[in-house]
Amino acid sequence: MENGQIAHLLEEIGTLIELKEDNVFRARAYHNAARAIENQSEDIATLSSEGRLHTIPAIGKDMRAHIEEYLRDGRITLYDELVASIEPGLITMLSIPGLGPKRIRLLHAQLGVKSLEELADACRTGRVAAIAGFGAKSQEKILKGIAFLTEQQAFFNYAPAEEIATAVVAELSQLPEVARASVAGSLRRHKETVHDVDAVLSLHTDDDASRQRVMDYFTTLPRVREVLGNGLTKSSIILDSGLQMDLRVVADDEYAAALHHFTGSKEHNVALRSLAKDRDIKINEYGLWRGEERLPIQSEADIYAALGLDEIPPELREDRGEIAAATNHSLPNLITARDFRGALHCHSTWSDGQASIRQMAEACITRGYSYLGICDHSQFAVYAHGLTAEAVHRQQAEIDELNAEFAGRFRILKGTECDILKDGSLDFDDETLATFDFVVASIHSIFTLSEAEETERLIRAIHNPYTTIMGHLTGRLLLRREGYPVNIPAVLEAAADRGVAIELNANPWRFDLDWRWLHQATTMGIPIPICPDAHEPAGIDDLRYGVGIARKGWVEARHVPNAWELTELLAWFAQVRRRGGIAT
Repeated sequence: MENGQIAHLLEEIGTLIELKEDNVFRARAYHNAARAIENQSEDIATLSSEGRLHTIPAIGKDMRAHIEEYLRDGRITLYDELVASIEPGLITMLSIPGLGPKRIRLLHAQLGVKSLEELADACRTGRVAAIAGFGAKSQEKILKGIAFLTEQQAFFNYAPAEEIATAVVAELSQLPEVARASVAGSLRRHKETVHDVDAVLSLHTDDDASRQRVMDYFTTLPRVREVLGNGLTKSSIILDSGLQMDLRVVADDEYAAALHHFTGSKEHNVALRSLAKDRDIKINEYGLWRGEERLPIQSEADIYAALGLDEIPPELREDRGEIAAATNHSLPNLITARDFRGALHCHSTWSDGQASIRQMAEACITRGYSYLGICDHSQFAVYAHGLTAEAVHRQQAEIDELNAEFAGRFRILKGTECDILKDGSLDFDDETLATFDFVVASIHSIFTLSEAEETERLIRAIHNPYTTIMGHLTGRLLLRREGYPVNIPAVLEAAADRGVAIELNANPWRFDLDWRWLHQATTMGIPIPICPDAHEPAGIDDLRYGVGIARKGWVEARHVPNAWELTELLAWFAQVRRRGGIAT
């Protein structure tokens, strides 16, 4: 469905109208239309073709024209016109946390700032603080937001980078000259964000003519914006997305060593070279040598075997103990996408999802899963159409009906993503919480508390006897928003003591909990459910991104509740409540 793309464009148009002109009513019309389309379970293209767009609330004549234009041309002219009429720097400022269109317009009108650099200078010289409604604290927060945004601008989110790189490598693999090809670099190691993309390929016949044909093909791809270099061993391009991609071409007997070297990390390679030197072996991107003898290497497994090590998966190559584990034959049996038995923490049209519970369940069945955990928002999340206690009972009645229909082949679990309020209490009373099979407790608002206050807030939520899973623990949005300050070791200790799980949110903009904490968490006995936080059927597939991050954190299937059979999962739910003092 194209609902999401259309809703996003209309939301952007509303924001740009707010930025350009003081017309809140016109802007609100676009925001309302975006919300209406987000909440529409039917395909917008189908509604349009059947002449039923007028049945959607908030979709009048002008909105229908925009939607039909997008369905016809893949664009909305008004959006393009607004972007062209506004200083690019002002649009960039919208990414600064806490700085909305109205405040940006005020800053531009009173200070003339039209870029991040000019705004930062205005903050450093105290001119922002002097404007009514801002003050020193707002100025400091804006400056911090600019620093974060500037730092992140050179990086790309994992998911779109992976999609682009995989497509390019697949295209290169079809060339008759190519023997083997792979993505390398931080993308292959499943880092949460990437600066650029590396790829390595080998040739059936290594000659200059073959290399040049491959490189010419690479540098003239339709999606290439700029060619930075075109050589026989390395070429670099800037794709239309702004992502840089470097391609290395090698002979096939050099492929394994080159792939290993350019996968990295630098720290892993340095540590491995040091180990190799101790064993009188030289290792570089061309191969392995013992004295003058070149060792026969056909795969990365051969590289590690030559050094007396078990093969180290790419995700673990960060010099965080993996070489010692490979030496001692104690590498973890990392989770794979095949290990999942179900999807927990998914939303439906009962709150802010774009598909019904039935549609989400059928999507899970199609993927071979045996259960689905529906976790619509609680009542405090008004912006996400959070459920009241009365609505919860009606939703659960629908789940009961569906479970009766699916009996023996699939189970829908009654869950909630329950807001953690400012004082650490949960958004539903105990009577309502008791009706759920499990509770995901999450923070969605009030991000300005101190580290001590935020940590205490989370720990209090952990000690609620109905809390089963802590959702997206730090609240970060990669490349968009830093997480709120949290003493993570203290939170992990509380979770381990209470028996509560910590979610690895698999949404590529979250990947929260950060992978650098996962190994410590599992060592402490904390379960790590990998949750898609899906708001539509396609979102369930974000589980595959979560697998890569989990593998970086040394996570095994035994650590992941939604990799367990349903009976084991239900027993664990009951165990968590018993540890909280609730009879089950």
